[in-house]
Amino acid sequence: MRAKTRRSDWSDIQYVIATAKLGSFHAAAIALETNQSTIGRRVARFEAYLGTKIFERHATGMRLTPAGQILYEKAIRMEEAANDMESSLLALDSRLSGTVRVFAPEGVAHLWLAYVLADFCKTHPAVKIDVVTHREWLDLFSLETDIAVFIERPRNPRLVASKIVKVEHSLFISKSYDEQFGRPRKLEDIGEHQFVDYVPYHVCADLAWWTKSVLPLQRIQFVVDSAAVYLAAIRSGAGIGLLPNFYKRAAPDLIALPLPTGCSLSLWLVARPISNKSHRTRILLKYLRERFNKDLASWFGA
Repeated sequence: MRAKTRRSDWSDIQYVIATAKLGSFHAAAIALETNQSTIGRRVARFEAYLGTKIFERHATGMRLTPAGQILYEKAIRMEEAANDMESSLLALDSRLSGTVRVFAPEGVAHLWLAYVLADFCKTHPAVKIDVVTHREWLDLFSLETDIAVFIERPRNPRLVASKIVKVEHSLFISKSYDEQFGRPRKLEDIGEHQFVDYVPYHVCADLAWWTKSVLPLQRIQFVVDSAAVYLAAIRSGAGIGLLPNFYKRAAPDLIALPLPTGCSLSLWLVARPISNKSHRTRILLKYLRERFNKDLASWFGA
């Protein structure tokens, strides 16, 4: 018989434990901050690896098979040992000191997140926050990045992701542009105007209107790859730009045009699994969720 070479992940065993304790993939997914399909897929993969069924589906939920019961009892002992080890390590980290590295898109980082993190540091002065805005530096499974704000759901099933807000986008112009060129009153008028292009928009499927309706017009006056420079170019009157609606608050000097672009992006708060988070990372993650909820209407509403 061919030897099995795959090593089971600890997360597979955690999924089994949570499902056995809570009786369903749905309840386990909520407890582990993931989704039901991930739990089901990982348990099925683990069963295939072991060559035996762990659960049987019943009207009242998922029940352990005899083989699953043996696995569960051993897994519980492993979990107790892991929790004991983690508690010992967290005790050394309980002063909330050290560094937490956070990734966020540049616009969110410099308009909202920087102020939120500054408030956090006032309460926890021994914690150092390292903010990263360049995607190429992002690696949630190394020691380099702990928390991230994504504009799309990450595909890696090992990451814990929760959608925090859907951000609608509008066309914005400066007062100087309005005075010199006027503004489009309906979408059919945009071909008569100049635009400022932001390169990252080209790969965002949810902003397809921009690439399909604006770029083909060949009316691009300015092309940039920085959120800060993009905002500056729009403010200078170089052209019309597409911005998240929270710029109505962040840049009140601009004029938001009431034209339906159909463009929006969802922000996802992403981190490594619970067992891989330090105490300071968990506290900051909880703080960010609370601030998103608090600022939802004032910052991220329409």
